[in-house]
Amino acid sequence: MIRKGIEIEESDASLLNESGISKIRKTKEKNSPSKANIYKKRLLSPVTTTPYPSYTIKPIAFYAYMSQHTPAISIQHPLSFDVVKANFGNGYHSTTGVFMVPESGVYVFTWTIRIGESNYHSTQLMVNTDELGIIYSHVGSGSDIGGTGIVVAHVDKGDDVYVRTHASWNSGVIYSNEAGRSSFAGWKLF
Repeated sequence: MIRKGIEIEESDASLLNESGISKIRKTKEKNSPSKANIYKKRLLSPVTTTPYPSYTIKPIAFYAYMSQHTPAISIQHPLSFDVVKANFGNGYHSTTGVFMVPESGVYVFTWTIRIGESNYHSTQLMVNTDELGIIYSHVGSGSDIGGTGIVVAHVDKGDDVYVRTHASWNSGVIYSNEAGRSSFAGWKLF
């Protein structure tokens, strides 16, 4: 094949020699002698990229709240947040209120407890039998208040994380309605 004064061998085998150098013959204009000068020119190899390893990130997060007020509760009673709005990783169980950790790592947990009408409550965030956080709320007559706790902690696969009432400082109803929800949420950071 001749194009613009350059003759290129047609067969793929003859385009490159063993060291990756192409064989190109340059011819002179039409009435040139038949002898061709042979030039060797290195072709650029195609760029091969090594793809970065793909990491499959499994989201782990949950959010649930109480559908209604919870009447007077006994001490050290696990609270159930029965309306589940998100449960990525399927670790949260609404019937027990327990988040069973599906994968070890560092997590953020937050819970909000709303009380009213001369009530007071102390609630704990528990991992198995260990307390990780505690909040206390006390409100006077004719009003209500919410308290929120946030904890960042490393937990292991299979640990149970839940909110329960404290052994002391509990009296009255825990509120949860359209004016404000008592809730529990958590998500894996890394």
